[in-house]
Amino acid sequence: MPDATTASRVSSPEQADVLGALLHGRGGRRTFVPIDRAFVQQRSRGGGAGPLASFVSARRKRALDLWLLAHALASTDPWDVALPAWVWARALGMPDTASSRVFISQSWTWLEHQRLIRSERDGVMRRVYLLDDGGRGSAYTHGRETEQLDYFKLPHHYWLDGWNARLSLAGTAVLLIALSLPKTFILPQEHGARWYGLSRDTIRRGLAELIKAELLSVRITHKRAPLSPTGATQQRRYALREPFRRPTPREVPAPNLSA
Repeated sequence: MPDATTASRVSSPEQADVLGALLHGRGGRRTFVPIDRAFVQQRSRGGGAGPLASFVSARRKRALDLWLLAHALASTDPWDVALPAWVWARALGMPDTASSRVFISQSWTWLEHQRLIRSERDGVMRRVYLLDDGGRGSAYTHGRETEQLDYFKLPHHYWLDGWNARLSLAGTAVLLIALSLPKTFILPQEHGARWYGLSRDTIRRGLAELIKAELLSVRITHKRAPLSPTGATQQRRYALREPFRRPTPREVPAPNLSA
């Protein structure tokens, strides 16, 4: 069964404690998660849906958070993590109940079907191994050199500041897309399906949510368009704000926008 499209709006103290202990104790020295851009968009001419679109279409916000958290914790070769189901449940803001443990198990199975992980039994736990972020089912390749052009960074602030609980599925999806783009970027809502496999409404709601949360700034510019009634069109340029703003500008590849 799909999970809710939104998480609880505020992290509970228990959830925050569990996330802090996991990220500081098992996440290694990293303060971010390196994610292949193929997760949000096919890295080919014209772009197209990456695995992220499947989470949105299936309304699996908690499964997305589960995968992102596993990604954060599986920080050393062989890129695996094993925790009791109740720990995963608490990290997602769920009570420690039988139904929560079943949900965690079903979510791992769903992620296996998306070819983002593989798993095996490890005593009473399930040991999860990362696979290729692009959903191709191949072995995971770690972004050791995180300045590689095919990777973007999700800061641990996503969990430590409670944004995992405060952002909806649309908000989280657009945040991941924004992190994969240059420091300032355009994201026309009408091209969401072709570029990322997301609906216009999902892009619209995600952008609005990030702006309202003061995680995204927008600047309106005007571009000459001789064939338009006014001779110009408006263009919205976005930039992430703290804690997701990149501290220094760097060149990243433009998204695959051409058809």
